[in-house]
Amino acid sequence: MRKSTRRYDGSASADLKEGTIVAPVPAQDPWAQVSEILRLIRTGHAQTRPELADATRLGRNVITLRIQAAEELALIRPSGDLRSRGGRAAEVWEFRGEEGRILIGTLGVDRFRVALADLSGTLLESRVVEFPLTADPLRTCTRIAEEMEAVLATQEEGDLWGVGLGMLAPVNAVTGRSTDPVTSTQMVRWPKDFDIRHWFTQRMQVPVWVESVSNLMALGGAEAPGAPADLIFVRMDKGVGSGIISGGKLHRGADWVAGEITHIAVSDDPRRICMCGRIGCLDAFAGEWAIEADAKHALAEGRSPYLTNHPTATVDDVVAGAGSGDVACTEIVLRAAEAMGRALAAVVTWFNPRRVVVGGSALAVDPLFRSTLSRTLHARALGASVEHLELEVGARDRVEEVYGAVAMVRDALLSPDILAEWAPVGSPRKAPALLTRETQS
Repeated sequence: MRKSTRRYDGSASADLKEGTIVAPVPAQDPWAQVSEILRLIRTGHAQTRPELADATRLGRNVITLRIQAAEELALIRPSGDLRSRGGRAAEVWEFRGEEGRILIGTLGVDRFRVALADLSGTLLESRVVEFPLTADPLRTCTRIAEEMEAVLATQEEGDLWGVGLGMLAPVNAVTGRSTDPVTSTQMVRWPKDFDIRHWFTQRMQVPVWVESVSNLMALGGAEAPGAPADLIFVRMDKGVGSGIISGGKLHRGADWVAGEITHIAVSDDPRRICMCGRIGCLDAFAGEWAIEADAKHALAEGRSPYLTNHPTATVDDVVAGAGSGDVACTEIVLRAAEAMGRALAAVVTWFNPRRVVVGGSALAVDPLFRSTLSRTLHARALGASVEHLELEVGARDRVEEVYGAVAMVRDALLSPDILAEWAPVGSPRKAPALLTRETQS
């Protein structure tokens, strides 16, 4: 014998076998339901009323009300398509993001980036500004804010809904503050208690979220079409960093420092002293500062004909020199690639990601570096952990950090708690409670 049960919202569930225990589905806050419907529509997992009812276990009347609420917020619209599962064709809904704008600011050692995007992730403008990181956080933040305001002044449509910031240090995801002083390879340091989230909230008058640039690149990698649920993104810059996506979510660790691949020891060579003071860290081989130091050493010793003609001895010069057959430059590239391969072999064996992306510099896209890294990784990692591994190259200009920051702010704005704050008044900018929050999550 089979029987039909009723859900909390009054709709009929699928037939269940006699004796099956049905756990009650607790009533949810309406804005939590709207949040989930927005997520399903945006990701394409469910886009019609029947699909949304199946995915959420909400009754169709409730689905209609929540769709109406999302439509009134200008977050969804009918796509014009119909979809049928054998019966009457149902209207297909699509996410729309043009009403809300997100400003992005990411820090670098000698430059910063400001970008503007809409909620759909469409990049409207991006600027990279040469500006050396200084020990005065107010000077740096003021300069970034000025550039943000200049970008906004060029836009005639859309309302600013939020700001996403990328820091050169691990970030406490609750407070938005750095867990370690912002520092560069030149040892410029910011006070640990500087509250960059509060500063930008007051300046821009919208809610602000902060994350490390490495984690933002991982989030950006996870936004790529077909991205797996488990991936590692290695960010190559003045220093090396990485971010971890596990089960489709950013993994920050108990103390917010997960992904600090830069200080994995890959050698016991006493000559390889890292900026942290220890010996043999990955950064002492593959960080741009280390590569450029090796290049200048080779130049001073007269071991590189190519660098003699390119005395700036930058990473780009080293990569080009290796490509031309210069022995000293080739050795530098090989050392960096082998060190990266040794570090990733340990990480991949332990974490077993489906994809590893390495990007952010000329070195990451260099064929010699990539092939040596791949060979070292596969030789040193557990065979089963690399059998199906996808080793990919990220963008040289690190644009993934922009898309990751957009995803961070968008997901926060559309989360149940935050949505419940601003949806009744129509815009995050009009919700004073979002500007006075002590925490960002």
